Order: sequence, then structure tokens, then C-alpha cells
Amino acid sequence: MPEDKSFSRTTTDWRLVWLFSLASWSVLWLLMCAQSLVYFRENDLPVPWIKFVAWFLEVAGLWGFASPLALWYIWKRPLTRADWRQSLPYQIAGWVVIPLLLAAPLQLSRFVASRALDAPDLYAPLTLLSFSRLYLNAFLAYLDVLLAGLAIYYAREARSRQLRASKLEARLAEAQLDVLRMQLHPHFLFNTLNTVSALMHKDVHAADRMLALLGDLLRDSFEKIADQEVSLKQELGFLEKYLEIEKTRFQDRLSVETEIDPETLDAEVPNLVLQPLVENAIRHGVSRRREAGHIRLAAWRDGDRLELRVRDNGPGLSAEGELPGGSGVGLSNTQARLRQLYGAAHRFELLAPDTGGLEVVLSIPFKLRGGPARAVQPLEEVEPRHVGALPAAAALRR
Repeated sequence: MPEDKSFSRTTTDWRLVWLFSLASWSVLWLLMCAQSLVYFRENDLPVPWIKFVAWFLEVAGLWGFASPLALWYIWKRPLTRADWRQSLPYQIAGWVVIPLLLAAPLQLSRFVASRALDAPDLYAPLTLLSFSRLYLNAFLAYLDVLLAGLAIYYAREARSRQLRASKLEARLAEAQLDVLRMQLHPHFLFNTLNTVSALMHKDVHAADRMLALLGDLLRDSFEKIADQEVSLKQELGFLEKYLEIEKTRFQDRLSVETEIDPETLDAEVPNLVLQPLVENAIRHGVSRRREAGHIRLAAWRDGDRLELRVRDNGPGLSAEGELPGGSGVGLSNTQARLRQLYGAAHRFELLAPDTGGLEVVLSIPFKLRGGPARAVQPLEEVEPRHVGALPAAAALRR
């Protein structure tokens, strides 16, 4: 059976084990002495101070130094559910042999000390009965060490399993986020290339301009490809290049208005979170109108939350409350990423404003880029409020 490594020298500070053992047995010795002292005083008996010294050497000295060695033996092959049949004989052998190895020198030392100090109270005759008493005491003391050692082992193993499980969950969530984020790059690229292809036969100059903008976009995209989150300022810079491509495509049929609170520019947002929302507004809003399409983007801070909204003046939701043609990869991917990153601490909604069109509402915890996150409660516990109208904010026209 392979040796258990949980309590190897690399994971266990044996100096602390020795100190704790000596301290624990010393406290036990003090309690024994206090109890005996009260007994002798109440019965007007002489206090056997030399016996107290002998107890200290036996209890604190012997077991204080022997317990770490016993713990090493116990932790080398502990009783576990998987291999208790193999470990049980090993532990029983230690329970029998280790007290024997301690009782034999203890009896001999008592006998020699009692003769040398002329102290009959310490005398332990070299008889089987005397040895049996010492062995029984050592046997029961080792049982205490065995139970304590196994309890410590099980507690540390439980914490270790919880730590491993949390690390695995974190790695799984990170892997899922990587997959979701990487899906956005080909999705965005293919849509842009389709636009370039459509313009190639109509306006070569515009198509060439779009290819140049696409190169800039891809460069920015790949520079941040490993980042799960970026600042809102970086996200808006990327979105501005994307909108230049779309404005080249739609020309005068697309207008964009932004209301961004300057306080939010350094806030942390998921990488490529706004582009799918704006793309959805163009696909389901602007492209379905004969007249000019309008998109409004707003961001502001509301206490410990960052509010983002994208509104268009398109046909909005269907009678069934769904987007014409379905939500597509962009919105479904964004929803999945938000669930992975924020769990219940986010809100993602598609609303139909009274003025028509569609509004996408996104609320996430406010966190400055590179700074500690502020504690926020899950949105199920946040008091609901009206989300129809955009609040006033400092306008940054693009």
C-alpha cells in the first residue's frame, strides 16, 4: 500500500506538534497535581513532592516526547474507508507494541530512582503485576493519542478535500468561460467578413476601409484575448471601432448616442460584453427598419452596482416576448458568461420600453479595474426598482 503523504514533513510542522504535545501533557500534569494537592491538604497528609516530580517526568516528559512519534506512526497508515482492512492490523499492532515499549523502561526507571533516592513511594517492584499496571496506564494513554491523532487526520483530510473541490470548481468555471469567450471571436469575425463581402461589389472604397478597421479590431481583440474582464473604457474603445465598421455599412441609416458616467470608465466589465449587445440591436433593430436606426448606450453607477443599457428603436420583442429570428449566439453566450462570472449577483433582461424598440439591461457588481470587489448581495434579495427610463449622466458623444 502506498504511504500516505498528507502528513509528510513538507505538509506538517513537526516543531509545532512537539510543542503542542509538551504543553498538553504539562497541563494534564498540573491538573493531576492540583487534584492530589487538594486531597492531601483536606486529609492533613504530607505532600509527596517527590512523587509530583516523578509524575512530571512520566506524564509530561515521557508522553510529551513520545506522542509526536506515536502520531507519526498513526498518520503513516491511518484508518480510512477505502483501506481500513489493511490499516486496522497496523493500528492494533501499534496500540499493543508502543505502550509495551514505554512501560518497560518506565518500570525500570522507577525502580532505579526509588532505590537511588530512597523514596519508597516511587518504588515499582520488578513483578508482573507492577508491570501490568504500568502497561495498562500506557495502553489507555496511547488510546487517547490514537483517537486524537485520527480526529486531527480526518479534520485535515476534510479541509483538504474541500480545498481540492473548490479549486476544481474554479478551474471548471474558468475553462467554461474560456470556451464561451472564444466563441465570440469567430462569431464576430464571420459577421464582419460577411459585411465586407456584401460591400465589395457595391463600394470598394468602403469595403477597403472596413478591412482596415477589421484589422485594428482583431489586433485589439487578440491583445486582450486572455482577459476575462477589462475596464469599461477599454470595452468602449473596442466598441467604437466596431461601430465604425457598422456605420460604414449602414452609412446614414445608423446613429449612435452614448451616455457614460465618467465614474464608470475604470469599472471592470466582462471582455466583449457590449459588442454582442450592440450587434443584437443592429441585427434586430436597425437592419429591420427602412428609416434611420438609432442606438443608445448608457452606463452609470448605482451604489455598489454597475448599470449598462443598450436601447434601439427597432421592432422590439414579438407578441410572445421573443426576438424576431431568435436571440442568436451573442446574447445566449453573454448570458452564460454572466452566470459563470457573477452567479446570482447579476441581472440580464430584455425590455420593451413604452417608446418602442428593445432595451437590454445589464446590472453587475461595481468593481474598479485592479481593485478589490465590494461586497454585494444576490439580486434576489435586492429591492426591485423601475428599469424603464435611462437616468441622466454625463454625455460623451462619439
